[in-house]
Amino acid sequence: MIRPLREFHRRAFVGLALVVPAILLIGIGGRRRPPASGFGASGLPAIWYVVKQSGNLWQKHTILSTFYSTPARPQDIQVVLAPSHELNEPDLLLYWADDAPPGNALPAEAQLVGAFAAGKAFLLPLNEKRTGRLVLFSSAHQEVFDTANVESLP
Repeated sequence: MIRPLREFHRRAFVGLALVVPAILLIGIGGRRRPPASGFGASGLPAIWYVVKQSGNLWQKHTILSTFYSTPARPQDIQVVLAPSHELNEPDLLLYWADDAPPGNALPAEAQLVGAFAAGKAFLLPLNEKRTGRLVLFSSAHQEVFDTANVESLP
């Protein structure tokens, strides 16, 4: 009675020894590739032009921030963020706020702009003064990752 069970278990473990590494290799091969180091303004038509560009807006990290506009809709400003190195923070969200965040909390009036991705264009919900703050918020840690003070945009 024990011999057939031992034989069944031996065959099952040999099968698992072949199937589990194959599943792992397929999973590793199917992962998304990290973005290339050269970031472009993805999603922007060719008619958009640079309004402002700065690499020292952010308080804690070096992130090149390029603001774009178009002659057809000058009130619309889009921003493309390109960090100098990969930001290893989970679930980063980009917010626009009129005031500075209190401590490490997200301001109550902050407006979600989108999930952060390097090189992605984000449309900013600007106020009349066209000033405010960009806030990178880690939803996994529930804290502000970094902020950028955006002075008056044209």
